[in-house]
Amino acid sequence: MSAWQSVLTTLKVPSHNSVVGAIGLDCSLTELHLVQMEIDDAKQIQLRAQATLPFPHSREEMMNSPKLMRSLVQKALRQEPFKGRSVVSTLPSDGTTISPVTYKVRPGQSEAQAIASVMSERVGEEISDYVLDYLQVRSERADEHLAIVAMAKREIVIDYLELLRLSGVVVDRLEIGPVAIRRLIAAMGPKDQHENVIALNFGRQTSFLTVISGRRLLLDQTIAFGEDRFLTDIVQALDLPIDAVQKLIDRCIFDPLALATECQSAVDLDASRTLQDIVKPSLVQLAELLNRTLIYIASQTRGEPVNRIYLLGSLARWRGIGELLNTLVRVNVETVPSPIAGFCLDAKACSRNGSPSPETAIATGLALGGIMEND
Repeated sequence: MSAWQSVLTTLKVPSHNSVVGAIGLDCSLTELHLVQMEIDDAKQIQLRAQATLPFPHSREEMMNSPKLMRSLVQKALRQEPFKGRSVVSTLPSDGTTISPVTYKVRPGQSEAQAIASVMSERVGEEISDYVLDYLQVRSERADEHLAIVAMAKREIVIDYLELLRLSGVVVDRLEIGPVAIRRLIAAMGPKDQHENVIALNFGRQTSFLTVISGRRLLLDQTIAFGEDRFLTDIVQALDLPIDAVQKLIDRCIFDPLALATECQSAVDLDASRTLQDIVKPSLVQLAELLNRTLIYIASQTRGEPVNRIYLLGSLARWRGIGELLNTLVRVNVETVPSPIAGFCLDAKACSRNGSPSPETAIATGLALGGIMEND
């Protein structure tokens, strides 16, 4: 049982025979994301409902106001055909620390006890004040292991569960973000092939780099490359307000091979070339990080190549940014502007959710839990 689950007073395990899965609920920095999947008569997983609503106030205010959060959650549930009120969620990132932990299991000690012992030394205080959850990554040697460990103050976990309860939903379980991303990547990839994949999920201030080999998690780390870094580069270079920069980005193309065919005017062509020049130094630094990660993956997989890099999250809205990054790394980069698109089999669902929603990656991975085979 997950350590997150042990905090719940009532736990309802989703049935693998259920046609409709639990609702994936994720609170990003500025938005609420809800996604629900279902299994159709052909045993295919398809999107049932998805809603993304901006926070009317700061996330801190929303997290501290059950009244505000309930209003937003209920509005999202009403506007799309969600079934039931059972949700699976993940703690907001500012309330959770996720880090890699190397540990040894001593005789008579469980894996959970070994990890708790290491984390107790790290925090330097009573570990019973925290809730821990972990995902084993790999074993370097028989006596040494590596896990991705999520840790949060017990009161933070309880407060978040209570916030969701007061919002009118029933929390089925809590998961950590890397689990949701791993599940999403597994669902997106070819079913009959083993692939090594890097998922780069961009946030506003930081991003998350996840390395997956087949269904095995090799690495998950936070990196200091958020969308705001690229926005700041452009704001400072052009001396424009952020709103004007956002509008300029929406008009421009970052794919160097598509400028001549996709730019609507000479002005847009010049602007696109200018933006490419501005963001390229930061992209070069990102590419250097990715190339070091490729070397690490080769060391962990006996030289197996990385098949692709998935670009998810807010930066995926920038048209052609994946192609520009592709010129700097040795692996094919695929932008995922909408993680739900591959599950949008129903025409009505497609028309309701036609606009790109790259920030729904976590919510989509959460929604896939319990209905994917071999999950």
